[in-house]
Amino acid sequence: MNRANVLGVGVHAVNLGVAAEMIESAVDANRRGYICVTGVHGVMEAQRNGRFKDILDRAMLVVPDGVPTVWIGRWEGHDKMGRVFGPDLMMEVRRRSVKSGHTHYLYGGKPGIAEELKQALIKRFPGIRVVGTYAPPFCPLSATEKAALQGELSGGCETRGSRIDPNK
Repeated sequence: MNRANVLGVGVHAVNLGVAAEMIESAVDANRRGYICVTGVHGVMEAQRNGRFKDILDRAMLVVPDGVPTVWIGRWEGHDKMGRVFGPDLMMEVRRRSVKSGHTHYLYGGKPGIAEELKQALIKRFPGIRVVGTYAPPFCPLSATEKAALQGELSGGCETRGSRIDPNK
């Protein structure tokens, strides 16, 4: 996928629909990676922080969450590039998953927030499959916490989050 060059940061020349399709395709192909939702702030931070720029460079997908990034992309000839607002992307991926059967695991936030989001998603998208949640501590995970989380994700032990239901 083509990337627009925004001050040396490669931002994929996508719009909401294309970004959601790329995510679905990656899930279908069992491709692992991460998605960065970035606008001008992220581009400027990449100018100051080489480690952050490296994170953006290695991302499976960097979506333009800001109109100025879209303007640059269009100026470079990416006519169909459009703003991909992070919450809109999340909702579009969730909406499509009801039909595709893709599952979701919600990670992060204060205790209880991921579970609240799970309930809101179930209400908004009947048939969505949220297989678990986890609210990690606001510090690096210990080796024991990492092992417990990996066990939960593979259907093993229960951690601070909700247990994965293998029937979902």
